[in-house]
Amino acid sequence: MRFFLLSLLVFARIACAEVIPIEPIEKGFFGSSAPSMTMYFQGKASRAVLILIPGGDGYFGLKEGQADVKFQQFQSLKRLTNPEVTSGKFDVVLLDSPHPLSPRQRYPIDRESTDHLVRIESTMRYYMKKTGLPVWLMGHSNGGISLTEFVKYAQKNNKAELISGIIASGIRTESHFDPPIAFPMLFLHHKQDGCSRTLDGSSYANYLRVKGFNTFPTEFVYVVGGQAQQGDPCHSGYHMYNGAGEEVAKDIDEFMSKFYK
Repeated sequence: MRFFLLSLLVFARIACAEVIPIEPIEKGFFGSSAPSMTMYFQGKASRAVLILIPGGDGYFGLKEGQADVKFQQFQSLKRLTNPEVTSGKFDVVLLDSPHPLSPRQRYPIDRESTDHLVRIESTMRYYMKKTGLPVWLMGHSNGGISLTEFVKYAQKNNKAELISGIIASGIRTESHFDPPIAFPMLFLHHKQDGCSRTLDGSSYANYLRVKGFNTFPTEFVYVVGGQAQQGDPCHSGYHMYNGAGEEVAKDIDEFMSKFYK
């Protein structure tokens, strides 16, 4: 009976999240005054926070009081908070844009905007203060553009110390990182990703280039499990790690845990 009750408590802890609005630290003339909505999952005895910057148009319409979101990438990462699947040592945050980012455009130019980059910084600073933990960034697909643009923004404005590590997941071919970089980086890519905008060869070449100048560990991992799906290969199947969520979570957990013994 005691084990059953404990199991219920663990399930309850990992089954729902908290939606937290975050005001941008700067509100420029061309920026929106709306807060950034974030969904927060807390790990057990957490050592760091991982903020996911999703791909696509980056918009989910999160609402306060919402307990979960049916988004495959976030469902995969929730496992990082569950000690029954991974170490459970990491908090996970989904960063929602207050509006779609460059909808119906081949290249997501909005991810280069000051408004978007300030929202990323605001979210990092909020969770640093809330948790007292170092913050990592993860970008998937179009989110890779957000990553590279934010790194440039941080380098230019002497804010690179905000970044404790980066997970570059299935990132766009146009995503390029420039030196100097001094934080851990993991490049993650599905071996059978069929999206023409996220070629695995380009991701691996990007990894080799960064590994050459990064003063911290840089690794590349192929995801090999999962299943294909009908539809656009840039929005489904292997590109979205369909059926490979546990493998993805374990790969990320293994890499991040190296820095938090």
